[in-house]
Amino acid sequence: MFVSKMLFSVFIVLLVVEQSRCDQYAAASAIQQTIFGGIEEPEPEAVYSDVEHARKAELARGGKSKSRKYSFADLSRMSIQGAPAQKSYYRPSNYDNVPTIAACPDVKCHLNLALVLDSSGSVGHQNFLTTLGFVKTLLEILTIKAADEGVTVCSGVVTYSTRVAVPINPCCENTMCAVVNQFTQNQIRYSPGATNTNGALKVARQLLQATSSYKKVAILITDGKSNVGGSPVSIATQMRTDDGIDIVALGVTDDVNEAELRGISGFELVTKIDYFDQFHELANLLLEANFVSSEYELTTTFEAICKDDESTFSNSCDSSSEEVEKCVWGHWSICVGRKGGNCNQMRTCKFGGNAVKQEQRACECADQMLEAQAIVDSKSWMGGYRAKSKADRIRGRGRNPREA
Repeated sequence: MFVSKMLFSVFIVLLVVEQSRCDQYAAASAIQQTIFGGIEEPEPEAVYSDVEHARKAELARGGKSKSRKYSFADLSRMSIQGAPAQKSYYRPSNYDNVPTIAACPDVKCHLNLALVLDSSGSVGHQNFLTTLGFVKTLLEILTIKAADEGVTVCSGVVTYSTRVAVPINPCCENTMCAVVNQFTQNQIRYSPGATNTNGALKVARQLLQATSSYKKVAILITDGKSNVGGSPVSIATQMRTDDGIDIVALGVTDDVNEAELRGISGFELVTKIDYFDQFHELANLLLEANFVSSEYELTTTFEAICKDDESTFSNSCDSSSEEVEKCVWGHWSICVGRKGGNCNQMRTCKFGGNAVKQEQRACECADQMLEAQAIVDSKSWMGGYRAKSKADRIRGRGRNPREA
């Protein structure tokens, strides 16, 4: 009896380990195929499970995305000057409270990649650093392969918790060496809070639309489910169907909302790993898959490619954007009273039907505005004044307040 229980326990452990291993290969395959267009698999039957083969087949079909599955070899044969610009630009509403990214269609690249990283409080600082280490390895591989194939890459980074930040903007035309150096120097900051995946994807969509490119890819890494900002599924669907953006939604831990990840990526099979330390194994899988892919990469390292790169990183490039320079100003709004008795009015500058800039100015308040504002500022507004005013209005109509 005791031996049977031991064997059963060992079987369960082996089953969990094997499932975890399959999840890692599925995640590596999803990232590899989405960005590079293929993965080396010298022993497919020994390495991939049936689930993983199904995942690979779904990736080959393109899931629910309208994008074309360009490989790096395909991109290398395309003229960078012919990279298509976005026809219309998405802009979030003012109440979304997320950054607005100005378009930069003069910046051309074969591939535009947005890395969307969850830095919410549940992730924790150490796990966030582990995520950054994996992303750094991914970008180093991307730098080598881009140099090998002659592919120009624009890369942007979005970090998010309750608020959304853009530490790397693809419009600034930083070299891949300079981008990776931001990770080396720990310039990507951890900012704990809630999980606003919807807001983060709204910013990522702007980043991916901003440049002219043949291929757009978003890699989302999150440890849980959205709890502020609304569901991210709608904006992710628009990114895939309207813009042709490929999305890999990589969940970490068992607490992820699998339905939400499926809705974001458009794939029926969920891409996830069990815990953050598995990023080390995931990075190794990507390194192995790309190490054998060409003779060039067997003898060339990231350090060798970047040793002569003396470019300086910059993330201030919105002010000279064509979008801001050529927007058309609308009329000033009516004069509106503000707290403290001041009044102002606002106007919006639009480019391509989207609001890209706003400004406001002081104006003279009408007497009735000042009187109304005085009522709002009164301490009695939240007390008995409101009830008293209602009673007075009822009496003025010749009725008993108790009968109203």
